[in-house]
Amino acid sequence: MRIIHGPREFDAPAAVVALGMFDGVHIGHQALIRRAVALAGELDAQSVVCTFDRHPLSVLLPEKAPAPLLSLSDNLAKFERLGADWALVQAFTPEYGATPPEDFLRRLVSDYRVRAIVAGENYTFGAGGRGDAALIRAMAGALGYRAEIVPPVMDGDVMCSSTLIRQLMEAGETAHAARLLNLE
Repeated sequence: MRIIHGPREFDAPAAVVALGMFDGVHIGHQALIRRAVALAGELDAQSVVCTFDRHPLSVLLPEKAPAPLLSLSDNLAKFERLGADWALVQAFTPEYGATPPEDFLRRLVSDYRVRAIVAGENYTFGAGGRGDAALIRAMAGALGYRAEIVPPVMDGDVMCSSTLIRQLMEAGETAHAARLLNLE
C-alpha cells in the first residue's frame, strides 16, 4: 500500500475512494474498506482509503475532540491488511474544514480520477458537515462516478461506531471493544 498526502503523488489511472474518519478502523469501517477494494477490482481501478492526519475536532473544537482509538500508523496498517492499494492521509486544517462539500467532491473526482465513492450512511463532510450520503448520491451522475453507500454494521441492535467503542472502553468492557475493533 502506498501512503500519499495529495493528488500529485497519485499516479494510478483511476480510483475507487473510501471516505471516512476511520478512527480505529472498527468492523463497520472494515466493511466499507472491503467494499471499496472489491469495487476497485470490478471497475479496473485502484482502491484509495481517504483519512485525516488528526481528528477534525482536534482542529475545529479541540475541547470536544475524542482521544484516538488507535494511532494513525496502526490505522494505516489495518488499511493495508484489508487490501487497500493507497492511503490518502489528508492534513486537516481550518481552511480544509471550510471547503464546501460540493467543491470537495468535484476536486476529489478530478484529482483522483474517481470511478466510485464508497461511504457510510452516516458519513458527513465539508463545511459545517453539510455533505452526506445524499449529496454523494446526488452528484454522482453529474460528476460521472458510482455512489456506493454502505449500511451500518450492527452490534446486536446498536450501530458499531467509534463512539460506542469509547463508551465500552470507559465502562471497562475492553473485550467487547476489542472485538468491534477486530484487534489481533
